[in-house]
Amino acid sequence: MLQASSLAEQPDLRASLRARDFPFHYLCGERDGKFRAIAGELSATAHVINHAGHNAHRENPDAVVACLAQFLAS
Repeated sequence: MLQASSLAEQPDLRASLRARDFPFHYLCGERDGKFRAIAGELSATAHVINHAGHNAHRENPDAVVACLAQFLAS
């Protein structure tokens, strides 16, 4: 499972995401340097989840829910 979900095993979709014509929100943990760097490459609205790393939804679920609720309500 971990090997199959590794970024090295997945197609690189960054070019497609940069070329999109729809709004794109990107959530990542403040301690996840790799995915924070990717967020900067995507021209997306980045939402950095405080006190979280790669598994922000597990490490700070309240902040993830608040973030999702905020941009879904707008």
